[in-house]
Amino acid sequence: MPGAEAGQPSAAEETTKRPCICVIAHVQNAEERAHTKAALDNAVATNDAHAVLVACMQLMQPCPARDEPVTR
Repeated sequence: MPGAEAGQPSAAEETTKRPCICVIAHVQNAEERAHTKAALDNAVATNDAHAVLVACMQLMQPCPARDEPVTR
């Protein structure tokens, strides 16, 4: 029934998550994770302790936007 489906979110809406609003933005997808890992490797290679800290926080901290369960 078309009328019954009007109140349900579409598949695109269900998979769309809200953006990270944390002070240090966490990675949200594989592309961002690869970019952050490359930044971490560069920071380690150049002995940049502050960049290592930031990259680790981006990769490891729990994020409410990334880790929240999808509710229907």
